[in-house]
Amino acid sequence: MSEPGRLMKVVDQGEDHLALLVTRLNRLREIECGNPSLKRIEKVALALSEDDPERKRWCRPLPKSTVADLLNGRSQKVPDFLLMRTIVEVCQAIAVKSGMPIESVEELTAEFTVLWQAAKAEEGEAARRRNRSSAAARTGGDVLEPVPGEQSSWRPSAMDQRVPLHWGRLGKFRLRLAENGDARAAHELAVLLACEACGAGEKEAEHWRRLAAYWNNRALGAVPEAAGFQLRGRRLVVLARALAEEYARAGKPSSTYFWKAVRQAEASVRKVEARREAEARQEAEVG
Repeated sequence: MSEPGRLMKVVDQGEDHLALLVTRLNRLREIECGNPSLKRIEKVALALSEDDPERKRWCRPLPKSTVADLLNGRSQKVPDFLLMRTIVEVCQAIAVKSGMPIESVEELTAEFTVLWQAAKAEEGEAARRRNRSSAAARTGGDVLEPVPGEQSSWRPSAMDQRVPLHWGRLGKFRLRLAENGDARAAHELAVLLACEACGAGEKEAEHWRRLAAYWNNRALGAVPEAAGFQLRGRRLVVLARALAEEYARAGKPSSTYFWKAVRQAEASVRKVEARREAEARQEAEVG
């Protein structure tokens, strides 16, 4: 029996980081915070800015037309960062008020910041390519079509550490498959890297999460599970557990690496939940 996904090859057609950002925003609204109406989102944004003087300094108005255009993908421009941040905080506040389990504002903001930065970098690179093409056309030079790699807004550099050293052969094997266009391997690599970040220090965790987002983006459209990928939280635990169980059923020794990833993600979730419970008790005592 071959390893799951080992022979799955896809043509890398480049990443659309703006589409990825929009997809994630829609998931946040529709699934994670109960699909609130645009009218409610607009009202909550106004209430949040009025209740908190500090937030009022950066919180953006969220008129229904603006949010609808963004979520429906009508705009071809990357949204203003503070507009996106406002939508994220509003959705998180609605979920909390509705009693739905959701990540903290800090965790969501960190995740969406990575997505936004990738989309913004891609937008800038596209503008630079257009400028180069225009300049070449004006001087009568040949305009070369960009190679597939140029479609990405961010790629690991030769100096970047691609996978943790202690992964050994597992890391090198999956990295090689992912770099050769195996979408399944790219998604598995993303899950493992995101779990690795759960137990790392702040700077190292940021590096692994950036790589995780990059590789999962390479799997979008080819691996269904990639659409529901998250850099941390319960969803990450679910994805890691599914892979661990799949490899265990196939009798592959590499399942032990995925079980370790599950434990890393679970430990991070427990830590976050414990902190929330402590904060809730403190608020109850004050009240």
